[in-house]
Amino acid sequence: MTITFLLALFVSFFSCLFIIVFNRKWKSSHMSDMPLSGPQKFHTVPTPRLGGVGLVLGLLTALIPLSLEQTDTAKRLTLALLSASFVFFSGLIEDLTKRFGWKERTIFMVLGSLTAVFTLDARIVRVDLSYVDSLLNIWLLSVAFSVFAMVGLTNAINIIDGFNGLASMVSIIMFLAFGFVAFKVGDYFLFTLCLLMVSVLAGFFLFNYPNGLIFLGDGGAYFTGFMLALVAILLVKNHPDISAWFPVVVCVYPIFEVLFSIYRKAILRNMSPFVPDGLHLHMLFYKRLTKLLLGAGANKLKRNASTSPFLWLLSSLGVVPGVLWWNSTPMLVVSAFLFAFVYLFLYWKVLMRRPPSWAR
Repeated sequence: MTITFLLALFVSFFSCLFIIVFNRKWKSSHMSDMPLSGPQKFHTVPTPRLGGVGLVLGLLTALIPLSLEQTDTAKRLTLALLSASFVFFSGLIEDLTKRFGWKERTIFMVLGSLTAVFTLDARIVRVDLSYVDSLLNIWLLSVAFSVFAMVGLTNAINIIDGFNGLASMVSIIMFLAFGFVAFKVGDYFLFTLCLLMVSVLAGFFLFNYPNGLIFLGDGGAYFTGFMLALVAILLVKNHPDISAWFPVVVCVYPIFEVLFSIYRKAILRNMSPFVPDGLHLHMLFYKRLTKLLLGAGANKLKRNASTSPFLWLLSSLGVVPGVLWWNSTPMLVVSAFLFAFVYLFLYWKVLMRRPPSWAR
């Protein structure tokens, strides 16, 4: 099995390397993140956005040794990849054309989520709140809520994908947490899927951090977020001893980022929540905190790479209690609220802190 994980990592690594070399040789405008200006643009040179291709190729390659063993894991992994293919290709089309709108991408996310529901029975059947759980006994409501959750987390990873190493390392941390609990409860398929995702993300991360030689792109971010959502739902559905709040707390950083972003845009700023802006927490860290720490003269690349570790640590504030109390709903609920408090506190302090004149 170790060989399978290494194979996935190597294929992801060399796929990303090939894309980087190819882009530098041919300077394809379709492969690169252009233009460089915008509220969520923080790099200075055209960079390929096809890191998701490496992730998918790595998992597809891992299917070969798994299929030779004729295991149920290979069959279920195939179904998972089939479901995720909808979100991956919707993002990939946007990465290549820059013309595939959010409505069209959302339709593909819904189709992928429904495919997971009908092929893997990936449904949310409980949230450990009795009055809500009784409603989730209704199959149609369970399906609708599951699709909503999968689409939400798929987009959440894309939202935090703004700096070198941010989304990929946060996702690696979350997959490790899911994999640990899957191992504890004896779920071989989900354990394998988690470690495979860690492997392919690691192959990409080596080029993405700290120098940002390649980006996940929408395809890679959507694919990663969808796989996280799929693992989260199946863990809770198939193992009653796992608290329904466990995946919520593990993924609380991207989830809360989305919820707060919607509130901030729609309520506080009276604007569409679908319009990008430059006020996400990771962007404020880049614009203000890194200037204070590194000085106003620090170049963008150094400030970019310095931003992500702060958010890795913030994400761990949800992951660590999740792993410690994965079967204790009261402790996980408290952890979720504590994270929300810490997030809002940090957001307010960074937003309202006016840098000194030398750092502006």
